Amino acid sequence: MMLNSIKLKNFKCYEDETFIFENLTVFCGNNSVGKSSAIQALLLAYQNNLSSSLDLNGDLIQLGSYNDVHNQNVDPDSLSIEINYKDGKLEWGYEEDEFDSDKGVEVEEAPLPLLFEPSDLSIRNKLKSFYQDNFSFLSAERLGPRNSYPYSTQRRSPTWLGIHGEFTAQVLSNISVNDTLEEGDPRISEGAERTIADNLYAWMAEISPGIFIKSDAIKHANIAITQFQFDGHTYRATNVGFGLSYVLPVVLALLMAKTDSLVIIENPEAHLHPRGQSYLGRLIALAAQSGVQVIIETHSDHIINGIRLMVRSKDVEQKKIGFYHIYLEESLSVVKPLTLNAQGQFSEWPSSFFDQQAIDMGMLISGTIK
Repeated sequence: MMLNSIKLKNFKCYEDETFIFENLTVFCGNNSVGKSSAIQALLLAYQNNLSSSLDLNGDLIQLGSYNDVHNQNVDPDSLSIEINYKDGKLEWGYEEDEFDSDKGVEVEEAPLPLLFEPSDLSIRNKLKSFYQDNFSFLSAERLGPRNSYPYSTQRRSPTWLGIHGEFTAQVLSNISVNDTLEEGDPRISEGAERTIADNLYAWMAEISPGIFIKSDAIKHANIAITQFQFDGHTYRATNVGFGLSYVLPVVLALLMAKTDSLVIIENPEAHLHPRGQSYLGRLIALAAQSGVQVIIETHSDHIINGIRLMVRSKDVEQKKIGFYHIYLEESLSVVKPLTLNAQGQFSEWPSSFFDQQAIDMGMLISGTIK
């Protein structure tokens, strides 16, 4: 069921671009260069459950109208999103290069229609069924510390954390000793049992040493609460840092995901100390090694280095990881694929790719500030 690639034509900043997805795919680059566009195209498909038409506005993303998602720098009016899986492809959009006035009005706020699906109609139904329960998305805008969090029985699936991580406390309160990782799963932390709860505490302790987490659901009030413990003392979420509330759903999503599940995370590093970011990068890579498909967008060299360390230690195969460095060149988005070798070294190190520390250190040493 794993996602193979997505091809975008005249979608947002891309005229004709194909992104190949590995077990772990990492999007990097400066702000507003197009890193989110491929992810948004995927979210568009999944928020509509791979249906025969894609509403541009839903519970995962709100993209506006056709004019908002169509590349304004190209002449053809056509647009398409093509998603390829092992068993076939699905494609939505419009093929006409030029719309007449009536067509232009018609498409402006209309869903994108299905252009192509496998002749075996059961394939799309299997994909829909699988991703209903095996898909997670956490946006960059996650919920920070709250005295309580929402409780809902109308979630996408029992493990659905919400796009802001708002149902993390509820899901965590329902995890039992029967919720375990398979024997030998690379996500199992050293010294931990196989239960998801034990590994959650272990990985969170790497990110914030000494922490313990407890969540409870108060069903009759439709709320859930999370408390944090340090040295035997219990604190409500509002009395600890933002980083813990931001990273908790990320760690939980990575541990709960099953083989071939899809986990998409924007800015997993938000509000974390560099050590925490590095260890989170390790867990992200280990989740990919376990068979989960992970897509992240990041600005963190610590996340990147944590991933590279897992390749260097041979805990993760380099072939399971791919990077896309996206940058602007003459006002156009340029996509540069990058890979790692067995030592965790990049195939190349292009300009503006996580080089700011070296630039700043050079200026500190020389005393010449530019």
